[in-house]
Amino acid sequence: MRTRGTYLIIGAAGVAVSAYMHFYLYFWGGYRGISIDRIAGLDISRSFALNAVAGIVIAELLVVSLHFDRWAVPAATLGLGFAASALGAYTLSRTSGLLGFNENGWTTEAVISKLAELVAVVALGSLLAIALTERPSHSTWTATTG
Repeated sequence: MRTRGTYLIIGAAGVAVSAYMHFYLYFWGGYRGISIDRIAGLDISRSFALNAVAGIVIAELLVVSLHFDRWAVPAATLGLGFAASALGAYTLSRTSGLLGFNENGWTTEAVISKLAELVAVVALGSLLAIALTERPSHSTWTATTG
């Protein structure tokens, strides 16, 4: 199971770096006051804060799942969803806009967070692919237990 741990740590690092970049941009990068459009109380500014908090919680779950095998697949699924959603939101902000906000240009923070999210998607996606192939089929399960 050394491979599982490696993928979990790499995925957790990717998610944590993305979360930190969103935290940084919220507090020091000028994203704290952006409120063009709101949907259900959520605007770009609040989404950066929410992303930072969710990312840290998910990164912690990924690390904790090193000790609790049952948590590995759910935590990896959350981490993959987090990273893929962040990539999707950035793509929307650069194309059609997201909550009335259009991103243009590339900043160091954007490059770091997008690379971290790509790393998380690859690592956690690989872990989930391995987990799916290692699962016994229903017929194998019943043949060995019954």
